[in-house]
Amino acid sequence: MKRATFAAAIGGALAVARLPAIVSAQPALTTIRVGATPIDSLAPLLYAMRTGMFEKAGLKIELTTMGSGNAVSSAVAGGALDIGLSSLVAIIQGHLRGIPFTVIAPGGLWADFDSAGLVVASTSPLRAARDFNGKTISTNSLASLDTVAMQAWVDQNGGDSKTLHFFELPALAATAALTQGRVDGAILSNPAFAQARAGGARTVARIYDSIAKQFLLGVYFTTTSYVDKNRIEAQRFSRVVADASGYTRAHPDVTIDDVAQITKLDKNIIAHMQRTRVGTIVNASDIQPVIDASAKYTFIERAFPASELISDAAAR
Repeated sequence: MKRATFAAAIGGALAVARLPAIVSAQPALTTIRVGATPIDSLAPLLYAMRTGMFEKAGLKIELTTMGSGNAVSSAVAGGALDIGLSSLVAIIQGHLRGIPFTVIAPGGLWADFDSAGLVVASTSPLRAARDFNGKTISTNSLASLDTVAMQAWVDQNGGDSKTLHFFELPALAATAALTQGRVDGAILSNPAFAQARAGGARTVARIYDSIAKQFLLGVYFTTTSYVDKNRIEAQRFSRVVADASGYTRAHPDVTIDDVAQITKLDKNIIAHMQRTRVGTIVNASDIQPVIDASAKYTFIERAFPASELISDAAAR
């Protein structure tokens, strides 16, 4: 073998030998433990996980689905999760109790769309707000936006919210509960809202309008201590969610399979329902109406500026 050829062969062998070291030298992904209930507003996160958007940002998401927003907020407060997606009411309550929750990304955004509301069985005679006086209403969580909105809607339309009874029930079990007469009405959001209507349930009202025409239904949140220790990761998470939200809002069909898989619902229901609009930035003006309504109905002892809840790591 000629010297030049031999040298080239040795050089090539050494380069191949060095490849594993080069690969192993790549920075490891930072794992973020995320918890949420299986709802349509998870679509951007699921899309970002499936398409590698988080990996490109140096993050690995471990997603856990839970039965209620209260369970999610408790897990974040206790350190079992790093970030959660939940209704704003639980985060607001925690804030006033001294739990250092902070909002880092937007979840579902109510914008007067046909994506959530109060439903009853097809045979139910209940139609007006006053008809619900003394009735039992199911909700995914007792300390939630659902109960605040229901009380506000009843009072604004001639009923008496003080007479209402609320029953905590997983959203996907609500249709059976209505049919069996165990509850008089159910407050649902898509895709459970669409599934219930496909099963014959009748929509009574879009009760969230009683809070405001636009506000955040839910948010991604964590604790201030997590942000202090993982600021770069929190900022990257927020930016990926915001970017994915913008894309999937314009292209809802790309997340039909993602939502069907996590909710275990028929893809046809998801394909034909009004998809939940998801926010792309965190605005105090989209949080304040929920704080004010929660204070009015004594879910919290006082209102406060929404800016107190928003992390400086949040996408704006």
